[in-house]
Formats: sequence, structure tokens, C-alpha cells
Amino acid sequence: MRTDAVFRRLALLSLLSILVACAGFPRGKLAAVAVPPGTKVLRAPADWGELARDAAFRMSQRASQLKDMGQKPIFVSEPAKPTPFALALRQYLQSNLTELGLTVAQRKGEGMLMLDADVQSVRLASGLQVVVTTAIGNGSRYLFRGTEAYAVDQADVKLYDESLLPPPPAPPDPPTPVKRINVTGA
Repeated sequence: MRTDAVFRRLALLSLLSILVACAGFPRGKLAAVAVPPGTKVLRAPADWGELARDAAFRMSQRASQLKDMGQKPIFVSEPAKPTPFALALRQYLQSNLTELGLTVAQRKGEGMLMLDADVQSVRLASGLQVVVTTAIGNGSRYLFRGTEAYAVDQADVKLYDESLLPPPPAPPDPPTPVKRINVTGA
């Protein structure tokens, strides 16, 4: 009996040690990924807003230098790869540009400047990184263009990686041809 009690206590202590060790494991961090020094890391939607604020601020500074850019409305294009990050980035850019006093168009139209925010995911040995390029053009030239690279928390890859997006819906079936027959009779 005494051996059983010692065995149970040892098993209980071992189980508690394992649970305590697991509880201290850093979740949702870049624990297994070595991020190069100076690389910005996107960990939450608040970081997305900061990225958009920085880009919008640089755009507004450029707009103050160019007559063409400061007087025309800017249309923020739909993302080519609609990841959750790219969709939210578009919303953040629209809000931040408006807050900085630039005119942001709700619909695409003639004579507007186009703002494209391209997000490209790149798989590296150290994990996923995204390259974000924001560019404003008038159809013939860029008035502003900036590119930044960011490391991504590996637990959030699905928010950034376009290869994980569901496939687009299949096009509708073509209409069934109808043959018309004229009937005459008495």
C-alpha cells in the first residue's frame, strides 16, 4: 500500500509539472521564428491600422507637394487578393486619408486618382512575410509609391496568405437554348 501511495504522488507531481510547463509556453507569439532585426511584425488589427496611418500620412505629405494630388478625389481600389488583412487595410486607408483631409471617393469615376494597396505574401524558411505596396496614380504615372515588408505571427497566417483563400465561385451555367416552333392550325 505504501508503494502505491508513493507512486500516485509521483504521478500526480509529474502531471502537475507537465501542466505548469505547458501553461508557460508562449502562445500566439513568434517564439519559433527568428525575426531579423529591424523587421516590423504584424500581430493584430491594431498593427494594420498603424501601417495604414503611416502610409496615409506619407501620402498626405506628398499631396501637399503636388497640386494634382491634393485637388482630385482618391479612389481606394478593391484588393486583388481579398484576404482579411487586405480588406481591412483598404478600410483603414479610406478612413485615415479622410481624417487627414484628403477627398476619398466612394465610387470609381473619371478624373480620379487611384490608390492601389497590393499585398503579397512570401513564404520564407523563417515563416511568412507580407510585402505591402501602396501606390497612387493618375493613369499615366505614379504620384506616390511606397513598399514595406512585415513579418507575420505564424498563428495568424490565414489572415494574410492568399493561397489559403477559398476558390472563387464557379461561373453560372449558360442558359439552355430554346427552340421556337410556330404552330398554325385550324
